[in-house]
Amino acid sequence: MSNVDKVLDTFGRKVVQTARGILNAKGKNASGDLGSSLGYFIKVYPSGAIDMSFVAEGYAKFVDKGVKGSKSSAKAPNSPYGFKPSSKIANIGAIDKWVVRKGLQGARDEKGRFIKRKSLVYAMARSIKLYGVKPTNFFTDAFNVAYRDLPQEFIKAYANDTQQFLKFVSKEM
Repeated sequence: MSNVDKVLDTFGRKVVQTARGILNAKGKNASGDLGSSLGYFIKVYPSGAIDMSFVAEGYAKFVDKGVKGSKSSAKAPNSPYGFKPSSKIANIGAIDKWVVRKGLQGARDEKGRFIKRKSLVYAMARSIKLYGVKPTNFFTDAFNVAYRDLPQEFIKAYANDTQQFLKFVSKEM
């Protein structure tokens, strides 16, 4: 493994570890699936080009960036994602699983009457559609923290790899 590969591998591990920590600290990893799905791949091509990509569950981008509501974008004003007024309600099945996982049994309305779980789930889904989801920036923040440390390490690693390459080429001549 080259010096640059090692630096990128360390960078990837740091981003994933920090992102998982942020998710857990913010209570956004209820089932553990999102945190477990975080990972990265490094591909080195024969030309010397390096490709690095991060992977996660499909909904990770919505948790990270938030979602604008169809009525108000106050929770996630900078999010590229949003509900349109004509769009369907949020994913009721996923919300129902979350309610069960969190142990929410139901609730009472302002008159003290019991509200069934199905009605609670529908109300939550409607609220999400209308008002959106606040961003957590779990991945964005983790990436930015790790990226700040990357430039000097990367420059040193690239210089070491170049030096090794030049030594190898000069022996061949």
